[in-house]
Amino acid sequence: MKLTAPDPSTDLRVPAAPSQFELLKKDVLESARLWRLWAHLGWGDIRKQYRRSFLGPMWISLNTAIFIVVFGLIGAQLFSMPVDTYVPYFCAGHVIFTFFSSLINEGCQTYIASDAFLKQTPYPKMAFVLRVVWRNLIMLAHNLPIVLAVLWWAGLVSGVLLGWFIVGLALSAATATLVVALLGAVAARFRDVPMIVGSVMQIAFFVTPVMWLPQQLTERARLVVLFNPLAAFLELLRAPILGQAPRSAALVFAVATLVVLALLYLAVYLKVRRRIVYWL
Repeated sequence: MKLTAPDPSTDLRVPAAPSQFELLKKDVLESARLWRLWAHLGWGDIRKQYRRSFLGPMWISLNTAIFIVVFGLIGAQLFSMPVDTYVPYFCAGHVIFTFFSSLINEGCQTYIASDAFLKQTPYPKMAFVLRVVWRNLIMLAHNLPIVLAVLWWAGLVSGVLLGWFIVGLALSAATATLVVALLGAVAARFRDVPMIVGSVMQIAFFVTPVMWLPQQLTERARLVVLFNPLAAFLELLRAPILGQAPRSAALVFAVATLVVLALLYLAVYLKVRRRIVYWL
């Protein structure tokens, strides 16, 4: 009997399934392609929150402005600083830390609040992470006029270092995206995480130099600032607003934090990305 070689055109071998890394890469790229989706959802979240409200999001800005003026005048006396120096410092710090705090707290609800979408259609999961980051960037932009008004009052508007501020904002947004993704995944599995994170952020407000200066601490106490990533990112954004370049130590610490979070994101999402929907 004569044996013939198999025809390659009739090879019925099943192609290998894509690896988890390839699926994660596809998820990220698809989320970037669907920018109109998460941008629209982010705008919709803000409109829904303030629907039928007389002033809408202005309520947050009004409350922030009143708090800054009242505490700024008191804080200047408490910390023995000139009012026109302390109020801009505290105003920028408060607005920026509120941005960080809102990102972290809302990040815990990233997938929980989007379960209606994720259970119906296989949307890329990073799209909902970008939704949270975009929504909070809008609120930050909404509160920045308060900072500009205070800077104008103190005569510091002309000293703003816009280039450094953009660099700091880009680093903060990239890091926030990773933090939101990680917290969203962990909180979808363990529902106690949002309460824990909320309590931690309340403490973080007092151990981060929002209303006090690091120079007012003893040398040993300054370790709280040195090893506090929130303090590093706060300096990256606040220093340029006040006309100063951020310290190189803060910049290096922020970049190192971003790298560590990126590696942690890969390690976590390669294992849990496909399970998130089943946890909702």
